[in-house]
Amino acid sequence: PCVHSTGGLKDSVVQFDPFANTGTGWKFDTADEEGLKWSLWNALNTYKNHKEAWDGIVQRCMETDFSWERSAKRYVEIFRWAKIDPPYHQPHPF
Repeated sequence: PCVHSTGGLKDSVVQFDPFANTGTGWKFDTADEEGLKWSLWNALNTYKNHKEAWDGIVQRCMETDFSWERSAKRYVEIFRWAKIDPPYHQPHPF
């Protein structure tokens, strides 16, 4: 996918790195015509000229787990950590 790097899309899409052959898409920071054109050009260039890299992106995207079950487990883990290490609070004496 080609996404504007904001919110959940920023967290869920991993920028494609052609040298390491990693990532799941293209992110652009500026929400304007140039940012979108940059992202689309890279995606179309990869599709047209680098089929093996494109197939790897497709495979990684299909293997990525975006289920609510995974998200819920992550939230539970974060809450457990928060209970283990509560915030430091020093109340003001009256």
